[in-house]
Amino acid sequence: MRTTSRATAGMSALIPGSKSVFQRSGTWPRAVFFVAVIVCVLVPACAIVLADRYARDAVTTQERVVANDIVATVNRILDGVRLRHADELTALVGRPCASVFRTLAEVGTRLRYLRAVALVNDGRVMCSSALGAIDLPLDAYSREPEPGATIVTLLRQTPFQRGIPVLAVYRATARGAGVLYLIEGDYVVDALAPSARSGTESATLSIAGSGRLDQQGKFAPESDHAPAGGTTIASQRWPFTVSVAASAQYASHVQGHYRLIGMTIVLLADGLVMAAYLLAMAPRRLLLKAVRHALRRNEFHVVYQPIVDVQTRRTVGVEALLRWQHPKWGVISPAVFIPQVEASTVLPKVTEFVLRTAVSELTALTPSAPLRIAVNIAPKDLERARFVSVVEEAIRALPPGFTLVLEVTERILLEKNARTTEVFNALRSKGAKFAIDDFGTHHSNLDVLSRFPFDYVKIDRQFVAQLNDGGAGLIEGIAAVAHHYDLKIIAEGVETETQHRALHAIGIQYAQGYLYRRPQRAENLKRDFAWVSS
Repeated sequence: MRTTSRATAGMSALIPGSKSVFQRSGTWPRAVFFVAVIVCVLVPACAIVLADRYARDAVTTQERVVANDIVATVNRILDGVRLRHADELTALVGRPCASVFRTLAEVGTRLRYLRAVALVNDGRVMCSSALGAIDLPLDAYSREPEPGATIVTLLRQTPFQRGIPVLAVYRATARGAGVLYLIEGDYVVDALAPSARSGTESATLSIAGSGRLDQQGKFAPESDHAPAGGTTIASQRWPFTVSVAASAQYASHVQGHYRLIGMTIVLLADGLVMAAYLLAMAPRRLLLKAVRHALRRNEFHVVYQPIVDVQTRRTVGVEALLRWQHPKWGVISPAVFIPQVEASTVLPKVTEFVLRTAVSELTALTPSAPLRIAVNIAPKDLERARFVSVVEEAIRALPPGFTLVLEVTERILLEKNARTTEVFNALRSKGAKFAIDDFGTHHSNLDVLSRFPFDYVKIDRQFVAQLNDGGAGLIEGIAAVAHHYDLKIIAEGVETETQHRALHAIGIQYAQGYLYRRPQRAENLKRDFAWVSS
């Protein structure tokens, strides 16, 4: 369908803003639909990916919070043991156990979290607040650090209490001498245990070179493999780390929570997209509905623009152009509705209306000389099952010597397949001719000429307009291509004598435009038919 017209469009009154939208290609509605579908598919997928990512971050954050709380608790335990009564205990180192035991025992009762506090002399543990005088090597509890340093060791058990973990803190006051604190492992377990109420599956305190203690009080040597996953936080004051891993149930709960939020956002977003799509397409639906009503109410009519021989300026044919005279909004430009019609289910009725009206009105004028009648069709027309029979009916109604030319517009890509090839061959065998309209625009190009048996090439008006500035090179190139394929050329939109002379000089055979005649109703064509018969 051709959209070329100088009629003033009343469509802005019919559907506000529709002209700016519907002057685009007929593929635009499909493109909008596909974009909407893609958005509706991609948004949920992206939402799930983002929800899972935020869920993982939330789980990791929770693990860090729990681990930091445990680190802070263990730090307080160790700080309290090391700092309280430190000078008093240091003064007892090196003295006989019998003379310091009572003081040592009293200090031990005032220090929280302790199983016992012991004094070390000559590298041996000599006096305990719990047992009194003993004699054990220091390495039964701890390595010996440099004087003034403190070392922390996690033990599976002690020589006097088997199977019960303990945290040993040894503060060296001199070479081979110092204070040994034994912190009950249950206090560390108590610090780890609350993590279970925070959605964690495991919480472990680890000391390099010693081992690990979990929230259930189980000791594991450093040589055993540590649990995989989770978050590990190191104390900044003491040589230990805490590892926390969230439970699968908690992680699943958090993931479900974020996915629920994500899907809620998706539903809102998809709803907005679909609403926007429906709003964007509402003018198109209203327009096509109006076209259907116009067909039933005879609001459409056909005008004809003569096609002349460039050399003689005699009329050799006409192009049938559809016009819409709305009873309320006046003339509606073809540029508003034709692209949408070509991409809709109303196309067959519109094409058949133009075809039958043109054949009926022109044959009624009984011109005495043969005439070419050009009717615009869309690529989708060639795919319809009834199209061949409709065109054959029109050809049979033509007087002898008349030729029907089907001008194929290519706002929608013309695809070569078995169906289109069959239609071309069938209609050419019945005497129909084919023209490629608006050559050089949309999908009309050299590839189309090589794939389909066209008879005419129509040069678009935008290229003809360049002739006013001496730009004949492009048309000369098109003419060379057309001659290569043995095609005749029709130039559209000729408005000046300069353009006419340039076309004649190039060797263009046929032309149409306001220079020769404007599109007009059939009853006004008698003068042109007089030219034909003269």
